[in-house]
Amino acid sequence: MAVSESRASSKSQSPARASGGGASASRPGGPSPAEVASAASAALPPPPRFPRPSKRPTRRTALTVEAIVAAAIDVLDEEGVVGLSMRRVADRLGTGAASLYAHVTGKEELLELVFDELVGQVPLPEPDPKIWRDQVRQMLRDLRGVLISHRDAALAGLGRIPTTPKALIAAERLAATLRAGGLSDRAIALGLDQLTLYVTAEAFETGLMEYGGNPEDVQRYYEDVHVFYMQLPADRFPVLASVVDDITGPDGEERFEFGLDVLIAGLEAVSAGEG
Repeated sequence: MAVSESRASSKSQSPARASGGGASASRPGGPSPAEVASAASAALPPPPRFPRPSKRPTRRTALTVEAIVAAAIDVLDEEGVVGLSMRRVADRLGTGAASLYAHVTGKEELLELVFDELVGQVPLPEPDPKIWRDQVRQMLRDLRGVLISHRDAALAGLGRIPTTPKALIAAERLAATLRAGGLSDRAIALGLDQLTLYVTAEAFETGLMEYGGNPEDVQRYYEDVHVFYMQLPADRFPVLASVVDDITGPDGEERFEFGLDVLIAGLEAVSAGEG
């Protein structure tokens, strides 16, 4: 019994001794690999890193209707009406599109406000009965100039009835100038609509040429149009063939001024006929 107990005791203790011996063999007295790597890194300068392009922070602008409209005009100049959106305007202002809706209901109102702001840039003279025709012409020239200077601005104004503050002020001054010329109420009311429609449509057409291609292509197109009309058979198109130079010769400014003269003279004639 004593011998067997001794053997059993020996067997039961051998795993513990083996385990202890194994632990001491796997943990030498020196530093661990992690400690060695850490010490080596501490002795080195910071490693170079390939530069990553950083997104330039967008400058935030205080949100007001004025700031939103100004940003919308910038977007309109760059991308036209098709590229104008609440999101693009918000990006320009460094904010989210949702924040714009606290000030503007959507793109349609934004276009209306843009047109109103541009109309507000037109100088408005005090009506003078002595020079009322010249005043009307100058106001309409200035409106055309403002609309042409901003891409698709005329498109934003087509089909709009003056209901916004600056557009109403401009409409009142133009109507007052027509009244200073002695025109009838009907000629003033309907003439106001036809004059602004003519200017807006003409500015839109001019913008198509200015923003739709390079000047050389536009000039080449006009030259091709002249050649085309010159080659029309006179027996089939006798009148067109006889006025080719007058069709293709005048530039945009001369055509615009001719249209103004026709409209103003027409309003005077209609007004006189009603009296």
